[in-house]
Amino acid sequence: MTTHVLVRESILAELTALGVPKEVSTDFPALPGDVSALLIYGSRARGDAIADSDLDVLALVKHSSPSAYSGVVNVSFYTRDQLESGIGTLFGAHLQRDAKIIWDPEGELSEIVNTLGNVDTERLFNRVKTMSQVFGSPQLDLPKYLAGLLREARYLLRSTLYAQAIAANDPCFSVRELAVRHSDPVLAELLASRQSGDSRREEYDECLKRLESMLGRIPENPHGSLEALIVNEWENRGDVLSIAFMALGIVGSGGDYAEIEKILL
Repeated sequence: MTTHVLVRESILAELTALGVPKEVSTDFPALPGDVSALLIYGSRARGDAIADSDLDVLALVKHSSPSAYSGVVNVSFYTRDQLESGIGTLFGAHLQRDAKIIWDPEGELSEIVNTLGNVDTERLFNRVKTMSQVFGSPQLDLPKYLAGLLREARYLLRSTLYAQAIAANDPCFSVRELAVRHSDPVLAELLASRQSGDSRREEYDECLKRLESMLGRIPENPHGSLEALIVNEWENRGDVLSIAFMALGIVGSGGDYAEIEKILL
């Protein structure tokens, strides 16, 4: 039996021990040879998954590559440098709180996760408010980019709710639990990581309504359109450019776009 097969069997056994159903773990995809450690996070790691919940996996690698999907298993690949950029971010706090290491023979992944640290929530709220200007030219942008803008509206709303819970000293990274806390049952479906059907303007409006209730009025896009924003912000390479690229769905397509941060908030 090869080392590769032994490692896979060890990973599947660890997933079973963590309560991941075999019909989920058997979708686990083949991994590149430079993977050195693995963890799971999200609802499967927390133990509050429902029947159709995804299995979210993070793989530590030497060379960055696009995420891999197999059935309901999602594997994201991070180099050490990319993962260490999560220090002080929501993503880092999420991993530190909820992640379960499933394979880490050298202890490197555990070491990194333990350093990810606290979140500056006030700074995060200000960053989200700045980024939300991508929603500020709906007449021109929504007909072309509704799917991407809805994805980013969900991302920024989810991030703001996570940060709000941290600021209240009651961290929570479960959208179902947040829906209960806020007496807002629509949140669970609105922010679910896996969405079915076409993007709907009503969902976009619901996300923005909730964002505005927490952060104030969405600022206008001073550039007039998402495309003009990208052109005019090109030299700045900051949060606004990153979120605009994500809204257009072109992050990771190669070239200059590959410079956008792996971890944003």
